[in-house]
Amino acid sequence: MRRIGKILTSRLAAFGFVVLCELGLLLTLLLRLSSFSVYFLVFLLAINLLSMIVVVNSDANPEYKLTWLSVIVLIPYLGTALYFLYGKSTPTVRERRIIEDVRENIQNTKRTSFSFFLPDGLSIAAGGKPTSIVSAAENAEVYSGTQAEYFASGAQMYDRMLSDLKSAEKYIFLEYFIIRPGQMWQGILDILKEKARTGIEVRVMYDDVGCMTSLPLNYDKELMAAGISAIRFSKITPSLRYMRRNNSRDHRKLMIIDGKVAYTGGVNIGDEYIGLDMRYGLWRDSGIRLLGKAAEGFAALFLEQWGISSGHIEAVGNYFGTGDGVRGDGGYYLPFGSGPCPVYKSSVGKRAIIDIINSAKRYVYIFTPYLIIDFDLTEALLGAALRGVDIRIITPGVPDKPIVRLLTRGSYPTLLSGGIKIFEYTPGFLHAKSLVADDTYAIVGTINLDYRSLVHHYENAVWIYSSPVVSDIKNDFLSVMQSSERVTPEKTRAHAPGIIFRSLLRLFAPLF
Repeated sequence: MRRIGKILTSRLAAFGFVVLCELGLLLTLLLRLSSFSVYFLVFLLAINLLSMIVVVNSDANPEYKLTWLSVIVLIPYLGTALYFLYGKSTPTVRERRIIEDVRENIQNTKRTSFSFFLPDGLSIAAGGKPTSIVSAAENAEVYSGTQAEYFASGAQMYDRMLSDLKSAEKYIFLEYFIIRPGQMWQGILDILKEKARTGIEVRVMYDDVGCMTSLPLNYDKELMAAGISAIRFSKITPSLRYMRRNNSRDHRKLMIIDGKVAYTGGVNIGDEYIGLDMRYGLWRDSGIRLLGKAAEGFAALFLEQWGISSGHIEAVGNYFGTGDGVRGDGGYYLPFGSGPCPVYKSSVGKRAIIDIINSAKRYVYIFTPYLIIDFDLTEALLGAALRGVDIRIITPGVPDKPIVRLLTRGSYPTLLSGGIKIFEYTPGFLHAKSLVADDTYAIVGTINLDYRSLVHHYENAVWIYSSPVVSDIKNDFLSVMQSSERVTPEKTRAHAPGIIFRSLLRLFAPLF
């Protein structure tokens, strides 16, 4: 009851109340006007038809189009308003100009500080090079001169984070979807404050929606008072206009130290991520530490997002070049960002995953907390299985969101029928977002296999080729599989009401 009371009095409840009131007023106004004039009713019907034409001709994937067409048909007038307010988020002219200027500034600086290269024989698609990711993810480059360390738990990763933070000499960048006060955040915050006092540059960027129920309203000002530069990504204003322009969340998880060390993975900042909060059983996560040149790729990604969010174009040259001199482990690393169109040319994360699946010859193992995939990913997985590739997926046994759990399980029957093996991690919630294939390729980052993560959210990951860390990721998968229960077709069967409800949920899955 205390938790429910806290939610009802939170910013989330206030935001939801205001938006629902605005939607109610809008619907009431439309209905009243349509009752006064038949001409206005015809006008509304024409707008409804026009909106359906807009949806059909949009660049969105077919599932997303079908969902919004269903909303427009099932909720006339209001469905149209919802689509243009919530389903079609685009940057303003000013925002586009800032994005272009920030990226050009970073790219020009990087060209003078280190060179871009693609090693011979490097490929993620049959017979090709990773140009599909590079062209879609602006400023993405392939790096050697890097050592990688993989973590099979947030607790292991946290200990290394603290050690590296204490050794920072120039700057510290943090970008997180969730920051939740507790032991984990306090340990990091104490170091950040101390480093800021000594003159080291410290920046923190957090998603305002992701931290809506965990941080005070003006927590960014508290950080700034301690000498820490802070940005609330997409600062919340309770209005329909906010929903129109802010459908995308900053779901990234990045820590960069001196441009020489970088961390990413599924681990946000909160006690559950290091095993101190057992609400969802044993929390299983993963992450990676990059030491050397590849850390600069994530520094560039952070500076790009910071510039876009702040609207400030800055000299970024001082943040690159500190990873020089690190002897690499023989692998190649491509740190990349993914996000909504038109900020990104396409769904970069989805493209990277599909490229590896399509090029796999022996196996693809996937960790994902959510499995709500579209036609393209489904076909890629089924096609690989048909070629004889061993496809295995592990999802959580204990869910954090019951509706999302139903949607995830709704994806099982089609995949199982194609010979794909699915397991559920029975001890608790699996939050890892990793992929490994053929002892050669891997991806570790923040990308969930669901619509919001693949289409709407700002995400990040590192694509890995021919690195010793690939075997660590594979061994972790096989270890987790031993603590997981294999899903059989019999376990996915449901009675008629359950099938209908699950089907309805899948129809609207792109909205979750």
